[in-house]
Amino acid sequence: MNEIYQEHQDKENKENKESQIKKCINCGMCRKSCEVYNILLDEKFGSRGRAVLAKKEIIDKTFYYCTLCGRCNIDCPIGIDLKEEFKRFRVKVKDKLTTKSNRTMIENIRKYGNPFGELKEGEIPKELFCC
Repeated sequence: MNEIYQEHQDKENKENKESQIKKCINCGMCRKSCEVYNILLDEKFGSRGRAVLAKKEIIDKTFYYCTLCGRCNIDCPIGIDLKEEFKRFRVKVKDKLTTKSNRTMIENIRKYGNPFGELKEGEIPKELFCC
C-alpha cells in the first residue's frame, strides 16, 4: 500500500512542480531584483514579463535573456522557483526555434566536420545551409 501511495505522491509532486508558474499573481516583486530588467527597462525581459509569458505558454527567446541568477526566487511571495521555470521554457524555445536546416547542419558538422555533409574532393554541395 505504501508503494501505491508513494507513486501517487511522486506524480502529484511532479505535476505541482511543473505547473508552479500558474500560481503566479503577477505582483512584480521579482522584477525589482532582476538585473536584466534594471538594465533594459523593458517588462518583457524582466522576471515578471517572462513569468507572464510562461503562464500563457508563450514560447519566446526572451527566456534566454535571463541570467538564471535566482534573485527573483528570493523576492517571490508565493515561493515559485522562477529560475527552474525559465530553464524549462528555454528547452521549449530551443525545440521551437531550431529549424530542420539547423539540425541537418549541426548533424553534418558533428559527423563530417562541415555543414554540407559528406563531400568528395572537388564536389559542390547539393544543399547549402545558412544560419
